[in-house]
Amino acid sequence: MANIDKKPDTLVGWLRERAAKQGDRRNARYVFQDRAEVTLTFAQLERRSRQYASMYQKAGVKKGDVVAILLEHSEDLMPSFHGAQWLGAIPAFLQYPTSRLNLQRYISDLSLLLERSRPRAIVMFANLRDALAGKLPPGAALLTPDDLIDSDLGDNELAGDPAPLVPEDVCCIQYSSGSTGLQKGAALSHRAVMNETRAVANYFHFDANTRFVTWLPLYHDWGLFLVALESVMLGCEYTLMAPHHWMGKPASILHEITKDRATCYWLPNFAFNYMAQRVKDEELAGVDLSSLTVVSNGAEPCFYESHEMFFDKFKNVGLRRESLAIVYGMAEVVNTVLAIGGTGNEPIVVDCIDRKIFQEELRAVPVAADSTNVQRMLSTGRALPGTEFRLVDDQFRDVPERTIGEVVFKSDARMHGYHGNQDATKTAFNGDWYITGDMGYRVGDLLYVTGRKKDLIILGGNNIYPQDVEELIATHPAVVAGRVAALGIVDEKLGTQKLIIICETRGDDAETKRDVMRFIRREVQSRLDAHVDRVYLAPQRWLIKTSSGKIARKPNLARLHELENQPAV
Repeated sequence: MANIDKKPDTLVGWLRERAAKQGDRRNARYVFQDRAEVTLTFAQLERRSRQYASMYQKAGVKKGDVVAILLEHSEDLMPSFHGAQWLGAIPAFLQYPTSRLNLQRYISDLSLLLERSRPRAIVMFANLRDALAGKLPPGAALLTPDDLIDSDLGDNELAGDPAPLVPEDVCCIQYSSGSTGLQKGAALSHRAVMNETRAVANYFHFDANTRFVTWLPLYHDWGLFLVALESVMLGCEYTLMAPHHWMGKPASILHEITKDRATCYWLPNFAFNYMAQRVKDEELAGVDLSSLTVVSNGAEPCFYESHEMFFDKFKNVGLRRESLAIVYGMAEVVNTVLAIGGTGNEPIVVDCIDRKIFQEELRAVPVAADSTNVQRMLSTGRALPGTEFRLVDDQFRDVPERTIGEVVFKSDARMHGYHGNQDATKTAFNGDWYITGDMGYRVGDLLYVTGRKKDLIILGGNNIYPQDVEELIATHPAVVAGRVAALGIVDEKLGTQKLIIICETRGDDAETKRDVMRFIRREVQSRLDAHVDRVYLAPQRWLIKTSSGKIARKPNLARLHELENQPAV
């Protein structure tokens, strides 16, 4: 079991500790599609971080200044982050634009975000700096890794001792999911980050022998906190792959797990479906997943069917059911506040409830597993040490067990507030309780998350969570996994909402499209007792996603007019 000491009490302190005592130990392994992999030891990580600190100093960065990091997948990611912390500055990873993003929209949203965060320096590669020239708020120093001193120069070119820090100092800004300009940046302290990483390590029995593997980017909570920073505190290793690398060839991560004998793999629910559907049987040759002790779902609602599909696909190459786990959390309380499963802990609990009562009365009434109206819910687990949760109604009163309420948290890993946004900070809390905006129910001390409060669709008195619709539609083989949006639009004439579906499909032939449309209408009606008003089949990559890969419902709704020339179906 992990035994992370209380000292050092800052992340910079841990970096120095690892470099001094385990300098030759490998910390990071960066995997690329177009060049050889790069590894960093703890000593190399500290040295490169001090080079970044020196560059920041020359640009005028001081303690408390914000440093925005827009680097694509590279070995400079964590050194640029730790280098800011070395000076007591506040690093913030921002989403790097990919070919899937509309560059004009990205620049517009990024400008709004930077205007609010007011960074003293922005770090990016030269190609992106040239693309953004003249389109960013003035005043920030634009830096690139090319501005760094040569790595072969002497130690006199490195930054000296780090700035004096205390646990309550802000160590980073973590941006929540959302279209970029609307994201809120959670200001997190060293204390909050370390409390969370200790709790997760203790629950999953992580230690110096743990080997993480992920394709989740470092601007995502999991990639940063549960992999990169966790590895520094534990003194262990991780392998990082670019998201687009994994998306293009999902089997590649399985071969990296096999090569590195990885023990922990984090992935969101859509990736369970994506891998089960996209990895070909012949691509499993040589794959061995027996080293994995934690394969954890999270970052979005988790589905029973997704776990079963994933396990059935990979059980013959060493995946064990007891390795499956679920975590739940948010940027505002660092990341994980509940967990279940993995490493031989309590197995994931499946709750069979009556779907009709759930939709009509917002109550989770148990039924037999073979009931014709069953809906299987996966528990997101129990609160980790230092965290409490409640389910409350609109008057902030506790709701009875098995009644749907809003999830609120009290945690020793919570944020100081939203950086530069006091109004949002005030509305995020009720006393010491953080208001998540998620809905769920309690059974004993287990939490079941049912969806986002603001996304709930009400159809003639039935309460429909869009992710239930999206998950069902994604089971069609021609539908692109993770590229479905279920939207509720108010119909004043009917006095209720109507259900609109947008999905991306593989193949353009008319018969495939007709089959998808028939499937959507039939399955949503029969399985969810919900009428679909319109179905729109969008071109691939049409749907807008948040920075963490979730469907951005409001932006997609605003673009619906682009598809209105399609014939009604």
